[in-house]
This record gives sequence, structure tokens and C-alpha cells, in this order.
Amino acid sequence: MRLIFLTNFYPPYSQGGYEQWCQEVAEGLQARGHTLLVLTSRHGCERAKTQEPSWIQRVLHLEMELKSLRNGVTFFTQRHALEQKNLFYLQHWVDTFQPDALLVWGMWNLTHALPVLAEQLLPGRVVYYIGDYWPTLPSQHEYYWQTPPRNWKTRLPKHVLKFFATRMLAQERRPTPAFAHVLFPTVFMRNELKRMGMCAQRTQIIYAAADTSLYLHDKPTALPQPKHKLALLYAGRITADKGVHVAVEAVVLLVHQYQLHDLTLRIVGGGDPDYLAQLRHLVAQKAMGEYVCFSGAQPKQNMPQIYQQADIFLFTSIWQEPFGRVLIEAMAAGTVVVGSPIGGAAEILIHGENALTFPPGDAAALAAQVARLVQTPQLREQLVAAGKKIAQEKFDITRMTREIEEYLQVIATNGHQNPV
Repeated sequence: MRLIFLTNFYPPYSQGGYEQWCQEVAEGLQARGHTLLVLTSRHGCERAKTQEPSWIQRVLHLEMELKSLRNGVTFFTQRHALEQKNLFYLQHWVDTFQPDALLVWGMWNLTHALPVLAEQLLPGRVVYYIGDYWPTLPSQHEYYWQTPPRNWKTRLPKHVLKFFATRMLAQERRPTPAFAHVLFPTVFMRNELKRMGMCAQRTQIIYAAADTSLYLHDKPTALPQPKHKLALLYAGRITADKGVHVAVEAVVLLVHQYQLHDLTLRIVGGGDPDYLAQLRHLVAQKAMGEYVCFSGAQPKQNMPQIYQQADIFLFTSIWQEPFGRVLIEAMAAGTVVVGSPIGGAAEILIHGENALTFPPGDAAALAAQVARLVQTPQLREQLVAAGKKIAQEKFDITRMTREIEEYLQVIATNGHQNPV
């Protein structure tokens, strides 16, 4: 097949696991003999150090540049012109590349006119893989004018211009895709987006995944002896909705209430600097400096070793997670998981079978589950074995790629007809 992937971000200039799936599926389909074109945003191009292959076209303009002081001015002077450029690029590549099907991935911060045009150009041959909430979110233009400025330099100009901008947006009708063929990474995401008002015509669950082969290395199944430190790990975005503070609060309880002094919590990831500052303050306030360390964001190639070095992985999200890619990576690496079964993560975590769970935001319950694993090494061994099994059999990227390929082949063959 000849396939176009339409997405907002594409690695290495990505925001998280959703974009990593896009890259892994794209490369997997190429390895299976298909010809691909990735049409994505210019975000990150200024950091490019090497020339990319021609099948990756970073030409699209985001609605709002990330952390740019020029966004307010651009809204009035270039917004419509940039949107027309985006539509031109899509029209050009569809005409030039002649795809059999087009797969829409992430669309946050891109105009919805793009997938609408794709549906017009390729009727019946546009498929969506929706692993975040972009179909139900306001445009970045709306969000920008609704939120207060974070920079004092823009406070007064933004306040003055907001009146005119909001009136302009209120008079414009936002394009709405038809969503004829939609794939979801979890049952939760399909149900949640339907509840939030998204109308999809034909849907199918193709569970998201990770490249488990990167993490499948043998490691000791027993927890460390008293002479060694118990290694706890959090990995992911450092934002309030990820609940990293819950992990820190659990460490306080493990040290003082359970008398587990030989432990460390390693926090890996980057994100909101304000929230990171709050976490550091919490660590200092609770005198946990010798127990908690911050490693910052790490390259993807470092993660297998980081998981290998951990004894227990803490999944502390307090928001409705679409999936939970880090859960699969930790399980594949043989690191036992203690996590909050919220959103799509509830379809991965099975309490007492492949993980231990705790109510979201409950640091005392998290600490109790960690202490339980320390006290019952046999349970940990059982959970590790089951976690590895489910990661390989149900959540591996090869399976995800194959199922997407099969769906796209039916779409490409039948056009507007329903897939079998």
C-alpha cells in the first residue's frame, strides 16, 4: 500500500508516547513492504542536526507555536494564510503521492480543516487512530485567548486584544471531521470520547503497544537484600495530572511508618517547570532528599536500562489516562508495577495478577502495596511473570502494527465500504 500519515508531531520532536506509537507503526509498516509519507508539523525543525529522509515532510504550521511570544500577533496577521498553506501541502501530497489510504494520528494544535479536506480528497479511505482527546478539545486559538498570560510582557497587549480575538472566533465555524473509520487504543477511550460528544461512524479497538523486544532482558526476580537499596521508579511526564507527588508522599510513609530506610525513588522525565519546583519543595519540606532523586528527561535508548535498574515501577496518574505505555515497558522489563487503574490503564492493570493497584491519589494505599511486595517476594515473582507475558502477547508493537495494517488494507481495497 501507499499510505500517508497525517500527524501534529513526529519523533524525535514529539511530546510523548502517542507520537512514539506513530513512528513505530510507520516504520513497522515500511518494514512490511508498504510505502509511506509522513506529513507533520515544522515543530523541532530548528533543532535538526541531520537531513531526514524525503518520506518525512515537516511542513505544516501549528495553530499556535509552543511557548512563543509572537502568537498573539500571528493570530491577527498570519492565521488564515498559514491554514491555507497547510491545506495546500495536504492537497499537493495527496495529488503527488496518490495514497491508497490516509491515517490521521494526532491533530492537537493543527486545524481540523486538514482531516476534513483529507476526507474530501479520499472519500472512504481516511482512518483515524485516536489516542488522546484532540477531537473534543477547543482550538489552540480559543485556548490561548481564554488563558491568562504567563509572561508579564504580554499581559497588557493580550488583555486588550482578547476582546477582538474572541469576537472573531465566535463568528467562525470550526470544521468537523466525519470520523467514518476510527481506531481506539482502549475501550475506555472509545466510550469516553463518545460521552464527550464525539460521533464516530465505525470504530474498532486496536490496543496500543510498545516495542517489548527492547526491554526483554533477564533480571533477578527477588527484591534486593537488606544491604541494598530498594529501587522505586517513576517515569513519564512531570505534570500534576500524573500524580508524581503521590509517589513522593508514599516514600515519606514508607520511611517513617514502615521503617523502610534502604530505598530510593528515581523520578525520570520532564514537563511542567512549576510542578517540578513544587515536587522539589515537597521533597525538601519532608526531608526526603536522600531518598528521592530527579533524573530529568532521558533519551529513549536509555529507558530499557533504567527499567532494569528498578525493582518497583510506580504509576501514579490521577487523570483519565488514554492508555499507559510506560506500564507495558516496565512489565516487559520485568519490573513489577504498582499503579492506579484509571482510564485506559484499567485495561492493562489486573490487581493481584500482573500488578498491584491502589486508588488514584491515595499515597497511603500506594505505600501499603509497596510494603506488601517487600514482605511477599513470591507475589512479586508471580506478578513479574504475568506482566511479561501480557506485555508480549497483548501489547507488543508488532501486533498493533499488524492489526492496523489489516484494517488499512480493507479500507484501501473497499474504499467507502465497511471493513469486515
